Amino acid sequence: MFEPIRYRILHRTRYEYSSPALLCHNTMHLSPRELPYQKVDRSHIQITPTPSIRRPRLDPHGNRTEFFSIESQHQTMFVEADSIVIRSTPDWSHAKDTTFLSIRDRLHSPLTSDDRSAQEFCFDSTYIQSESAFAEYAWKSFQSDSSLLESVTDLTRRIFKEFRYVPNSTLVSTTPREVLRSKQGVCQDFAHLQIACLRSIGLAARYVSGYLLTHPAPGQPKLVGADASHAWISVYFGELGWIDFDPTNNAIPKNEHITVAWGADYADVAPIVGLLIGGGLTRLEVSVDVAPIES
Repeated sequence: MFEPIRYRILHRTRYEYSSPALLCHNTMHLSPRELPYQKVDRSHIQITPTPSIRRPRLDPHGNRTEFFSIESQHQTMFVEADSIVIRSTPDWSHAKDTTFLSIRDRLHSPLTSDDRSAQEFCFDSTYIQSESAFAEYAWKSFQSDSSLLESVTDLTRRIFKEFRYVPNSTLVSTTPREVLRSKQGVCQDFAHLQIACLRSIGLAARYVSGYLLTHPAPGQPKLVGADASHAWISVYFGELGWIDFDPTNNAIPKNEHITVAWGADYADVAPIVGLLIGGGLTRLEVSVDVAPIES
C-alpha cells in the first residue's frame, strides 16, 4: 500500500539577455492539475519584472495555463512556480482484464463521448508522426487478445531496456524516428517514441509533463535545485480512463510522479514558451526542487 505524499515543488526559471529586451509574450504550463489522485493545496507563480498583462485560463486539454506579457525594457526575467501537492496512487487492479483489441475497436467505432475525446490522441501531432517502423517495434509486445495493461507494460520495459538515457544527447526538435535509430535520448524522447508506437497500432496515447521525486545515491545528500521536469505517457483504457506509464523508469507511476499538464506532445505542454523582441543572445537557467513535506 502506497500512502499519499505531500510535496512542495519549486520550479525556478531565469532568462538573462545580452541586450535589453523590449517586449515578450509568454504562455506557461507550471501549475499542477487537480486529479482524483492528486490534490493541489497551493500553486503560486511569481514573475519579475511584473507583467503588464496576466491572463490565467484552461487550455483545450483542461490544463491550467497562463499568458503573460512584459511590455517594459528588461535584461532579465525570473519566473518562480511554488506549489504544494498531495499525490496518492490510483487503483488499476481491474485494468488487466481490458484487452488491446477491445480498446482499439472502440476507438475506431466510438461507444461513448470519452471514446470520441480520446480519438484526438490517435492522430499525428507536431512532434509525432505514425510510421510502419513504430508499428513494427510495437507489435512485438501486442497480440489481438492480449491484456492491454500487460502489453503496454512490456513495451515500456523494452524501451527502458533497449534505449540509453543520455543527458543533452537530443534537442526539443529530435524526432521519434531519430530516437528509434540512435537508441538513446532523454525522458521527452522516450515518451514521444512510445506514443508514436502506440498511435501507429491504433491506440490513443498522450504526453504527460510534470515532476518526479528523485532519490540521491546512498550516502549522498539531495542537492538543492538538482531535480528536473519529467515526461511520461498516458494510454486510454475505455471505462477505466487513462493509465500512466513511464518508459524512462520502467514504471506505472504511483505516488512519486506529480502531473502538471498533458497534450498530444511536448508542444502542447512546454513549461514556458513565447515571443521575444530584442534581447540578443539568451542565457537560460532552470532549477527544480521536489521535496516531501509533513502533512
